[in-house]
Order: sequence, then structure tokens, then C-alpha cells
Amino acid sequence: MIRITLLLVAGCFVPEGYASIAPFACVPGDSACFIKANTRVALSYLGDGIPELGVDSLEPMYLRNITMDQGHFKLVFPTMKLVGAKNCKIDDIQLSFSRSTISVTYDCPFEATGKYDFNGKMFFFDVNHSGDYMVKSDSFKTTIISKIDTIYGPDGNRYWNLVASNYFFEPVEPLLIDLGKFYVGEITKESPFFTVASNKWWPEVAKISEPTLTAAVARFHNVLKTFFLRMPLEELSK
Repeated sequence: MIRITLLLVAGCFVPEGYASIAPFACVPGDSACFIKANTRVALSYLGDGIPELGVDSLEPMYLRNITMDQGHFKLVFPTMKLVGAKNCKIDDIQLSFSRSTISVTYDCPFEATGKYDFNGKMFFFDVNHSGDYMVKSDSFKTTIISKIDTIYGPDGNRYWNLVASNYFFEPVEPLLIDLGKFYVGEITKESPFFTVASNKWWPEVAKISEPTLTAAVARFHNVLKTFFLRMPLEELSK
């Protein structure tokens, strides 16, 4: 089994901004602290992937046939190129042994580009329009909560299998939507589409965004799943 020394020499391999989570910050025997610290450093490399563990790169991410159907209109993205994973920051990691869950919060910039097709009604007019699009934000937080199942590998070591996941998201910086001559605008926390009091998207906006987020979160979750299936728990917890 290939062992990656995630925290080489108390920080010489640790990227800038992660020095505070070096092993010496954990009390000896505090396995939860070491698991979170080692996982945080490892996840900082997911944009480029971890070839030693067979973990694919998340940059760029290609999605296809994302459909946002609201009944009165349908917005289809036949192709989507999503970049920004290399610059994601791990904002928080929460580990609960009692509930067998791990929660990872990413703060990522992103830019999505490709082609779109719009069909439906707008202001009582039938609209059919196609063109290039760009959707971007400098900061977008997504929290992925995964259920943990501990399994034993052929080598006798314990591994974590992430068997289920849920997620929620929050725009931190304005979300720029550019559909060429068809529409250009921003969605912010102060926009009519955002409920400041509850800090949640309005249901309509959540429904429109959900297909893209679901597809992107699925990619992140699969990478997390691969990582934990390749990294023995005994290595992560010390």
C-alpha cells in the first residue's frame, strides 16, 4: 500500500495557509484531530488530483446536458466546462464518530462556460434562443455531508466508504450570469432572489441551480470516496 506522507516535516510540504493544521497542533491520541488535519491537507490537492492514490483531477470538470426545467421555460446546457477547483479552500471539516458522518465545506471560485439553449415564455412571448454563456463567482461555499461506513480491505487495514451524501450551498460573492445579448446580470445576497432573513435561496432559484450543483457535488463526492477507499484509517489517524 502506497503511503503518502501528507504532512511532511511538520509543514515543508504543506501549502501556504495550512501550516496551522500540522500534526503538532493535535494532542497525541486525538485521532479525530489527526484525521481532520491529514484530510484537510490531502483535499487541498484535489484540484490537481492525487495520482499515487488513483484520485482524478477535478480541474477542469466537464458536465453535459444539464437541464433546468421550470415548466414555463427550459434552459439546457448541452456542454459545461467548470474551472476553479484548483483554488478551492477547505473552509471547515466536521467529523462525528457518533453519527458516522464527515462534513466538508469548500469555498471555491468557479467559472462555467459552454453553449446554452433557452425555450419557453418570457413576458408572454415565446422565446427560442441559443448562444454562449458564462456563469462565475469569486466565492461560493458548498458543504458536503457524507455518511461513513468503516470497512476492511484485503490488506487488513480499515478504510472509510462514503455511502451517501447531502449538500447545501451559499453564494458569498455575487453570481455573474452572462447569456450574451439575451441576459447579463448578477445575483447577490441583496437581490430579490435571495432571502436574507433565512440565509436560504428562494425555492425557485434553488430548483434552477440544483441540476448543476448536483452534478458538480457528485464529482466532488466521488473523489472524496476514492480518497478514503485508498487511504487506510490507521494512516489518517496518526
